[in-house]
Amino acid sequence: MTVSRSLTTRLVLAIAGVALVSALLSGVLVAPLVSSAAEDAVREPLSRQTEFFAQAPATARATGRVRRVTGRTGFEVGSLAADGTPTGVASVLSDDEVAALLEGRAVSTRASYDGTELLIEARASRGGGAVVLGTDADVVGDAAAALRRRVLLAGALGLVGAVAVAWLLAVRLGNPLTRTGQAARRLAAGERGVELPRSRVTEVTEVTAALAALDTALTTSEGRQREFLLSVSHELRTPLTAVRGYAEAIADGVVPAEETAEVARTMLAETLRLERYVGDLLALARLEADDFALRVGPVDVAELLRHARAAWDERASRVGVTVVCQADGPSYAETDGSRLRQVVDALVDNAVRVCVPGDVVVIAVATDSVGVRIEVRDSGPGLTPDDALVAFEPGVLHHRYRGSRPGGLGLGLAIVHRLVTRLGGTIEVDQAPEHGARFTIHVPRSPLHG
Repeated sequence: MTVSRSLTTRLVLAIAGVALVSALLSGVLVAPLVSSAAEDAVREPLSRQTEFFAQAPATARATGRVRRVTGRTGFEVGSLAADGTPTGVASVLSDDEVAALLEGRAVSTRASYDGTELLIEARASRGGGAVVLGTDADVVGDAAAALRRRVLLAGALGLVGAVAVAWLLAVRLGNPLTRTGQAARRLAAGERGVELPRSRVTEVTEVTAALAALDTALTTSEGRQREFLLSVSHELRTPLTAVRGYAEAIADGVVPAEETAEVARTMLAETLRLERYVGDLLALARLEADDFALRVGPVDVAELLRHARAAWDERASRVGVTVVCQADGPSYAETDGSRLRQVVDALVDNAVRVCVPGDVVVIAVATDSVGVRIEVRDSGPGLTPDDALVAFEPGVLHHRYRGSRPGGLGLGLAIVHRLVTRLGGTIEVDQAPEHGARFTIHVPRSPLHG
């Protein structure tokens, strides 16, 4: 079973874990230092007392007097004569330590005396010999234990403080993220213009900014979709209304016999128009499907454009438009020839429709560092920079120029864009040298032909 934890819980556990590990490591490193510090704390007063008695007159260094002055029970006193003869605790000193004392050097050592472990300090005395003092080493253990307890207490307080700080930090970070998640769910549910939480944390601010941008993009996209659906419903309703009206007239017998053929031709034209519209909608849907078929291989794009020009020459000349092909030598691309021809035909069809007599449509191909570049450009009315931003959105330009420019159903450029994308290429639109629109397509170069 998977246990889900909130970010707040994870942060608290993580910081508490780091604090605990740090405390444990500190304890491991501090333990020998504590023992050393405790021993130094015991030796320091013992050393001062030894120095004091070493500098005192000889009569003051008697063992009994030393005990009375120190006032310590369990305090061991000894001395070393000028000839090196030891008395009391001085008897535990080694030969090297005795020699050092007789040479005037201080001695700090640890030794066992009458079955008790002692800390021993010895100093050369005035007038020769040395004074030796010893104290129970267990005092060091007690002092070390007291220090360890204080260190543990400090570590525990630090751990509690770390958990408290972690909790405050996690709440400060987690609450905005929780509110951001709630806002994201509201966006997913279809709500727009959702108020997003503010935070001083950079990462949270970036997330909320991204959600705000997504909100804006969804609002724009859904607005375009609504406009497109309205446009679709209008375009579908117009031929359907015409077909239905004529069909009802024929059924009611109000169409004269001599007008039947004309009415039938009108109904057929509206039916074909409706069929083309439905076909374009199906094409858009199929382009999104994973099973959309492509037959990719080496294609001579120059030859393909020459065939396209020949096919469009007669139709374009009927409306006074000239189609020019600029394709000198072979230009091989790795693509689907029939789909690429479909793209070129759609762009030429779009150009011929918006052009007027005397205009020209140019289809050209060249090979560059990116791949094979195909251009379809014209000397027609062209597109504004704002038009270029939405040129491949279904129905947007159709709705924008309805009634002012002849056009199709507003789906052709959307189909072209998705076809080129499925072919692994890119398409852009800008102003042509002929002052109309220029559509530039890049498709991969064929590796078999360089």
